[in-house]
Amino acid sequence: MSPRRRGILERLRDGVVLGDGGYILELERRGYVQAGPYTPEVAIEHPDALRELHREFLRAGADVLQALTFYASREKLGTAGYADQVDAINRAAVRIANEVAGDQALVAGTLCLTWMYDPKDPGSRAHVRRLFDEQVALQASEGVDFFIGETFAFLEEARQCLAAVKAAGYPAMITFTLRGPETAEGVPLDEATRILAGDGADVVGANCGRDPERMLPMVEVMRKATSGYVAAQPIAYRTRDDRPNFTQLPEFPLALDPLTLTRAEMAGYAVRARDLGIRYVGSCCGSAAHHVRAMAEALGRRPPASAKSPDLGRHPGMQKSRTLDEMAGRKTKSPDAPRFATGDRNW
Repeated sequence: MSPRRRGILERLRDGVVLGDGGYILELERRGYVQAGPYTPEVAIEHPDALRELHREFLRAGADVLQALTFYASREKLGTAGYADQVDAINRAAVRIANEVAGDQALVAGTLCLTWMYDPKDPGSRAHVRRLFDEQVALQASEGVDFFIGETFAFLEEARQCLAAVKAAGYPAMITFTLRGPETAEGVPLDEATRILAGDGADVVGANCGRDPERMLPMVEVMRKATSGYVAAQPIAYRTRDDRPNFTQLPEFPLALDPLTLTRAEMAGYAVRARDLGIRYVGSCCGSAAHHVRAMAEALGRRPPASAKSPDLGRHPGMQKSRTLDEMAGRKTKSPDAPRFATGDRNW
């Protein structure tokens, strides 16, 4: 049996699954995605750029490649003039991910908030379900191993996404992006977690928005609320206690560069997440291949990119090799040292 044929649930049962990094903002930095709409037409306009970024994440140690179908619903693509390309974009993104993954990694179909759900509009629930059904069918036709539904603020929109995936017969990972301890409807996170698990979500978790320090307390709440698998995919930018979601920062979206986390900080996050019992350890906006490689190595792995891991002792200007923590200017913390207070719901 090839490694690819071991599905996501089998891999999660056996240990930590390492996700890939951030696509949309990285491709925007490289000039292939437009800031503002952030739609993924790069899959048909510049497929080689997307292909290369997948290769970088795979070489860095990612166990899963997410198809770049974030914001690829018909309505959202329509806001950028690509509604008539919904089929081509969804299909191309999955084909490219499959091409790169080969038998080395799983491919996740990707769904996300549609911006069409309105709790005051009784018809919006059915509308977003149709949008999800369309994307699921398109991506499934090109071959995916499971689906990730991400960046949800409304529990009900997340439930409609989950229902579309389960109706198609695939494992589902559903993740929230929240600014506070409740969903947009006001449902406490622990209760929302139990609802999604009860609806059949195979993995629940959080993605994007928050940096590791402000996401780990959130996923710890979820870890305690369910006996199932939990995922964390934080951003690799530093946020603040008063503005925990990076979209609240004055630097968002075009001046985030000085807030980028170091590879050592992302490596430390991966270890802390694993120690909390988080089985799907990934990252999101701002996370590049060097972050993923550092996370893989911190988890005891040696991916192909580790052949070029730092060996600073060979630099003429350095007397000895330094660890990533030393480079970051801090002492290594004891793994038993408490770091996050999770008793207060106002994280």
